[in-house]
Amino acid sequence: MKKYFFTALFLIVAIAYSQEKEATDTKDFYLKKGKGFEFHFDQDKYMFYIDFRGQFRASYPHQNFPTNEDDFSDDDINMGISRARIKFGGYVGEPGYNFYLEQDIRGGNLLDFRAQIEKLPYLKFRVGQWKARYSRERVISSGKQTGLERSLINRIFTIDRQQGVSLYGNLDGGGAANFNYWAEILTGSGRGGAVGDDENLMYMMRLQWNPNGKELGFSGSDLKFHEKFVGSVAIAGVTNTSKYTRFSTSGGGQLYGYEPGVDGQYKVDQFLFETAFKYRGLSFDQELHFKNIDDKVNLEETLLIGNYFQVGYFFHYLFDKFPKPLEVFARQAFFDPNADISSDLNYEYTFGLNWFFKGHKNKLTIDYSYLKFNQFDIEDNVDHMVRLQWDVSIF
Repeated sequence: MKKYFFTALFLIVAIAYSQEKEATDTKDFYLKKGKGFEFHFDQDKYMFYIDFRGQFRASYPHQNFPTNEDDFSDDDINMGISRARIKFGGYVGEPGYNFYLEQDIRGGNLLDFRAQIEKLPYLKFRVGQWKARYSRERVISSGKQTGLERSLINRIFTIDRQQGVSLYGNLDGGGAANFNYWAEILTGSGRGGAVGDDENLMYMMRLQWNPNGKELGFSGSDLKFHEKFVGSVAIAGVTNTSKYTRFSTSGGGQLYGYEPGVDGQYKVDQFLFETAFKYRGLSFDQELHFKNIDDKVNLEETLLIGNYFQVGYFFHYLFDKFPKPLEVFARQAFFDPNADISSDLNYEYTFGLNWFFKGHKNKLTIDYSYLKFNQFDIEDNVDHMVRLQWDVSIF
């Protein structure tokens, strides 16, 4: 059934695409390319869009950063589809009442399903499942990143997708008195997870200062080549009690060294300090994380610390003969899995290139990572990784 569904869907979109120019002249119904392929109805009172995105990756010797000792024994060329997504969205009545749905075709998981009321810029409401607005690196879509993949610390500190409700908005007092806020109450059980038997919830707050009076969007690389500096400074905090010590697209799970938990076993408190800016082809992102895990069963408490910074630059601003679609980027990240132990730090140094055929909608990325892991009990704690990826959206 899934095969026939997607075949029919592609046929419908192809037929609609061929009718785009004629349909645009009809006020009651017309088509155009925007967020994806957009269907507009009833004098723009209703809009629905669809898009497909895929990431095709080749890597050696790992697909991503090692997570345990066994991963260091990998010596394979990996080739395949790293992500395949179908996206739906739109609004009903007016753009202030909107919705979004994202399905993972490769894994078969429902990733996002949320409804939003966004009529007032200073007070908006969201319900459903989405990537909690905690850290900029995780919120930025995997298709709009500067790097080929997120940094070493993302797996350790992200709270990822959760179900819940959120209040958020922009408070504009003029000039530098411009702030964004997010207040979220979440299930704390990860993607697809309901409230646990302990009935604890996850609580998250994020406050972002926009010193230039303009919001910096959640996307990587300065593709707009901002002539005026635009940046943000943010702090965020989250507290949660559950049976998990980490979250990912797969849902709740455990960090290296932690046993499978029971309801209410791990009380996790996190804090984040974050900065970012874009200016004339230069983009910069940085995050400093603190994460305290209180194991209520084994009566152990651990503080984890991590930081990353990343820069990307289009050198044609300095050299006329440098190709305009080519961006150079670099990243350094580290995390300490236990602040009480001084010899267990892990490091990432990544360098890469982006070639943008059509912005983030169609780009080719290659990167090289030098890795040093002191956390694992292995003889050689140094590793290297090379990856090549084509990221493309249909519309």
